[in-house]
Amino acid sequence: MPFVRRTFPEITETLLNHITKGIINERYDYNPHQVKYRLKEPKVEDIVLVQGRSGGNPCVFRKGIDYQQSGNMVEWLANGENPDISTSFFVNYAIDAPRAITDINPGSVTRTFVEALALEMDYLYAQMEKVYFLAFIDTAGGKALDLVVSLLGILRKPAGYAEGMVTFGRNNEPGEKPVKEQFAVNEASQYRLRTKPKKITLLQGICGSTLTKFKEGVDFRLAGTTLEWISGGKAPDTKSTFEIEYTAYDQVVIPLDTRVSNLTRIPENLKIFRTTREVTLTKNEAGRWEVAVPVMSLSSGRSYNVFAGTLTVMPKPAPGIEYVINKENIQGGTDPERDEELRARAKRALESAGKATKVALKNALENTKVVEGEVKVFDSPGEIPGVVQVIVSGYERHKDEIDRVIDETRAAGIYVERKEPEKKYIDVALTIKVVEGMDGEKIKREVDQEIKGYLGSLQINENVILNRLIKLALSVQGIRDVKDITIVKVKENIKLKENIEVEMDEKVVLRSLDIFWEV
Repeated sequence: MPFVRRTFPEITETLLNHITKGIINERYDYNPHQVKYRLKEPKVEDIVLVQGRSGGNPCVFRKGIDYQQSGNMVEWLANGENPDISTSFFVNYAIDAPRAITDINPGSVTRTFVEALALEMDYLYAQMEKVYFLAFIDTAGGKALDLVVSLLGILRKPAGYAEGMVTFGRNNEPGEKPVKEQFAVNEASQYRLRTKPKKITLLQGICGSTLTKFKEGVDFRLAGTTLEWISGGKAPDTKSTFEIEYTAYDQVVIPLDTRVSNLTRIPENLKIFRTTREVTLTKNEAGRWEVAVPVMSLSSGRSYNVFAGTLTVMPKPAPGIEYVINKENIQGGTDPERDEELRARAKRALESAGKATKVALKNALENTKVVEGEVKVFDSPGEIPGVVQVIVSGYERHKDEIDRVIDETRAAGIYVERKEPEKKYIDVALTIKVVEGMDGEKIKREVDQEIKGYLGSLQINENVILNRLIKLALSVQGIRDVKDITIVKVKENIKLKENIEVEMDEKVVLRSLDIFWEV
């Protein structure tokens, strides 16, 4: 039987009735074909309370509207509210008998004592009601919901860490140092040096029992850190030694756990990332001393997804490093799964008892830890029988795991097309009117953050709403108006002043945001 909470007035009246020779909570099973119910005591003085369930909810029925007293019987009225079929209702009534206690008026000792007890019982009922509702998927929340859905083998998705690449570099060449190495000659034609030479100053050894200086390009060649003897040139005698002297660049090492962050004076807006492996600075094909290093946010959460050019600060710079920047967006940070999302996913799991349904595929993919954001599952274009299309953010990065989940979930004979969402690049430009005397650059930065946050949160198949952009800009204190707002669809090179519609397999990506301000 469902739990029914008793309120303070109900508890008070029940206790007082019991003390003053009343009958409380006499139970009867409701039958829609029965109108009158005879009470157990023949001398009924007054029916005080009738309660039960109506419309699926607890209900206190109204005397004279829902029911009336007919001698020692409860009579249900035709036009009133009746208990639900196959439920019970409870009757409190006073009987005609001598009473030891008669003064139950407000302020009396009896009523004061009963109300104090009823208040504690009301609190207990409130706690019991809370515990009762924590056992159901629609009403449970937090840890209780975690326990409920665990019965289905489902776990709440934890917050995810943002991951990406940052570039460390320097504008000038590192310093130089002399290096001297010696090798024992064997049958090998190649020898690996400790570091990449900048310039070889001397390479000599015993050739034909004579100390000989070998020439680069004639006797040997250098490829990175590998020294190779050229066939047809001079080479050291077997079982002898040769030595090499050269100048090399000082090694510039970016250690594991090097920290980088954005530039901000507001502590709560600070976003710190750490490198996840140690690397050495090298000269790239473009001739710049740069190296890309993988980083991960120190804390989890969606707020750590940042746009390109955001991470430019090194709290403790690695020796020899002059600058750092993320040349691409850093994404993958997610907030802990909300109760509403977990509840919906658990319900879909119940629906997906059979395989090969779109619900089953969507639920299986959402239960993996590698999926970044939303999953879209729909019939293939043209509605070809037996073909389903899956759009998954992060598919290229986690292809093997996602393919495994799909193949384990789909039924035989069902072909699943899978791919990343198409990136729909846009450029946004707008002009803001700033209240005279306000800091225009500061307001511009706040508007920039608001708009980038909104566009960065859009999922697959979510349109860009122009009015939302305007509303976000106007929400910043110090702005009087927003004008000349345009959105450019980069691929088509079309400038619009309207919403941007996004197809089922597309996701919006902001390429540039230009904000101009005037007083």
